Amino acid sequence: MFKIFRQICLIILLASTPLMAKQVALRTEFNEILWATAQNIHHYYIDKVSPDTLMSAGVRGMFRALDDHSDYTLDLGAPFPPQADSRIYNAQLKRNFTLFQRIARAIDDSALYTVRADTLVRFGIAGMLDALDPYSVFMEKRNLDNFNIHTKGHYGGLGFRIQQVYPDSAIAVWALLHENTPAARAGIKSGDLIVAIDDSTTKHMDVGDAADLMRGEPDTPVTLTLKRAGTPDVFKKVIIRKKVQMQSVSYQTLFPDSTGYIKLTGFQLKKSSKEVRQALLELKDQGMQRLIFDLRGNGGGYLQEAVKIADLFLPKDRVVVYTAGRAFQDTAWYKTEEDALIGDAPMIVLVDRGSASASEIVSGAIQDWDRGLILGMPTVGKGSVQQTISIADKAELKLTMAAYFTPSGRSIDKRMRKDSTLVGNLDKVYRTQTLGRIVHGGGGITPDIHMEGRESTSLYNQLRGWRTRDPKFFHFSRQQPAWYPDITPAFRADRKTLGKFRKFVQQKNFDYISEAEAHLEKLEEIAQKDDYKKIEKTVNKLKKDIDKIEEQHWKDNRELILWKLTYDLLEKSNGLKAAYAYDATVDPVLNRARSILTDPQAYEKWFLEAEIGLREKQSTEDRP
Repeated sequence: MFKIFRQICLIILLASTPLMAKQVALRTEFNEILWATAQNIHHYYIDKVSPDTLMSAGVRGMFRALDDHSDYTLDLGAPFPPQADSRIYNAQLKRNFTLFQRIARAIDDSALYTVRADTLVRFGIAGMLDALDPYSVFMEKRNLDNFNIHTKGHYGGLGFRIQQVYPDSAIAVWALLHENTPAARAGIKSGDLIVAIDDSTTKHMDVGDAADLMRGEPDTPVTLTLKRAGTPDVFKKVIIRKKVQMQSVSYQTLFPDSTGYIKLTGFQLKKSSKEVRQALLELKDQGMQRLIFDLRGNGGGYLQEAVKIADLFLPKDRVVVYTAGRAFQDTAWYKTEEDALIGDAPMIVLVDRGSASASEIVSGAIQDWDRGLILGMPTVGKGSVQQTISIADKAELKLTMAAYFTPSGRSIDKRMRKDSTLVGNLDKVYRTQTLGRIVHGGGGITPDIHMEGRESTSLYNQLRGWRTRDPKFFHFSRQQPAWYPDITPAFRADRKTLGKFRKFVQQKNFDYISEAEAHLEKLEEIAQKDDYKKIEKTVNKLKKDIDKIEEQHWKDNRELILWKLTYDLLEKSNGLKAAYAYDATVDPVLNRARSILTDPQAYEKWFLEAEIGLREKQSTEDRP
């Protein structure tokens, strides 16, 4: 037993023979990494976190690095006073982390299994972050690389999306980003299977490891060993890595009814707003009279880019968003700086449960200024702002430092921290800035017009490999050169395509298990332990009935499956842009937006609603 005073008691189940400690490494990791992280949380985190809370959370995290039999108790005595001044807080924080380091040394000296110093510290940091909000994270090599790619919009690599697929247990080229990537120029095709990267086999390789091997400095080579449908032998390609530019605007078009459409996938710094501006100018030149701006699935990015994009639609000197946090003395106001590029054209913004952060800032500003309508589903509700802090040149801490508020003053944050005033209040009434419509905070952005997207079904999810990573749609569509060698963008899957697909999945031993069949299997399992003979006939009859039900499911899902087959076959043969173009013509949410925009009375009537979201709320309450 180790006793560490200030009323701290630690109990660890230890081996009889202590292992050699690496005290220098541990001290370095503690001072440079963990202590620096704790100090930054103290100085900059949006809410004040007591030293005792950080201490307890860190120790709890550290013990997760040990075996299941190691345990501890921690008594920190009287609670730390929440109103203590900064001097007292700093002193207590330092004392706690001196004790924290002694606990780590005890583990390092005496634990049954050797645990690296950096592992102990990383687990300790993870524990501390568990006491914060879900958007505060500690990022090292891989996570930091992925974060930078997402926010900056470029990287050194080949230019395609990858996915691990079974039964091959290989890394699949899921889709080429666009036609001008190094991979596309080298002749890589969507649907190829990567069986080796340089000298490393991809069998059972993690997607992250595969991405790390293929990314690298521009103008350096990488060798891929590939397997292609219709080609009997594997073959190799040497590809030169280049700087790959990711497109923020993944698709734009002008429909025959003069409705413009822009799909935005991210908010990359000094990039996304330029792409949106360019897309708007091109659509204006083509005769655009109204606009659909699609932010579905857009998880956000840089706040500054959100402000610049809102600037394209709002008059000059309008508030887009403002932020406030404990670490900042003044509230920061972000306003439009230029006259709107598209200021009068009717506009609908599409959102869903994947729209977050910067997407919510843009849609919130559009809604609060009554500039356009929001259509779709309630958004994520990420009403906070993160900034990155370098930690000893080894990692970065992405820390929530402020809450943001839409022009009407509402926070749309869903976290509902009870001890914080910087959280949306679901009951408080806010009003839009121009028409005075009632709108509520908390719970994300509530759409003016609520509409669900395509509904996923159990059959559809099983066919796309949900949980199994054996996506039948992918495996079928990668055979496209053999079955459909001359697919044009006008291709549409039909009854014959569906027939081929069903035959294909049957040959691949696909077994659709409906919810009813899953329950029956459980019943059989239980009955086998009892007198199964008595119910065997009933079970067999139920099996036949379920077979009929499952066949009906294929019929019920016909349109959904045909849509997916068309999309995937077009993507494999003609690229993502062709698939996007097709989807834009059949997307039910997008088509609803078009029908509203092209009917001025239908568009204007939604602005007469006294309370945004009230109609959906009432219809929900009326449901049995």
